[in-house]
Amino acid sequence: SFSATVTNTGNTAVTWSLSPLVGSITATGLYTAPASITSSQTVTVKATSVADPTKSATGAVTLTPLVTVSLTPSLVSLQPSQNQTFTPTVSGTSNTGVAWSMSPALGSLASSATTAVYVAPSTAQTAQSVTITATSIADSSKSAKAMITLLQAITVSLIPSTVSLAPSGTQQFTPTLSGATNTAVTWSINPSVGTISSAGLYTA
Repeated sequence: SFSATVTNTGNTAVTWSLSPLVGSITATGLYTAPASITSSQTVTVKATSVADPTKSATGAVTLTPLVTVSLTPSLVSLQPSQNQTFTPTVSGTSNTGVAWSMSPALGSLASSATTAVYVAPSTAQTAQSVTITATSIADSSKSAKAMITLLQAITVSLIPSTVSLAPSGTQQFTPTLSGATNTAVTWSINPSVGTISSAGLYTA
């Protein structure tokens, strides 16, 4: 809100103007910045006397773009020892660098001001989450986060592990999977002697 003081006249009214015409100003001197600011700039606010238009005063408004940060990808799932590259996008400033952090400290993060590579730990006892944060160097109040879900390694075991069969004998095999919600398996035999069903029943 700007206010103007006019002296030596009974008519103290002023008209308001902007240069350049960026944003808006009311008849009472209330300036409102535009909804979007793409670059830093200065707007001159001018109050001109109604009683004598040759008399005026000016003020200045500095418009500063709003710094925003985004991170790609924002959500990812990784198996043990897998890696993922994260790329930040910073707008509203010429300094597009970011500072990186992760929480909790599981796995490793190799980073520069413009990219980061996360490597999942070699083992994961249970599914866990790690948050990667990219914070703008130009404006430390602006940041973006990515969520990493660390998955258990998928393991498969088979019962029984060895068996002896007579000709035309059969054996039902039972698989056990860990580290995956999808416990389905496909079956194969090597060499291709006998047959095995989609349910794991082997026939010699």
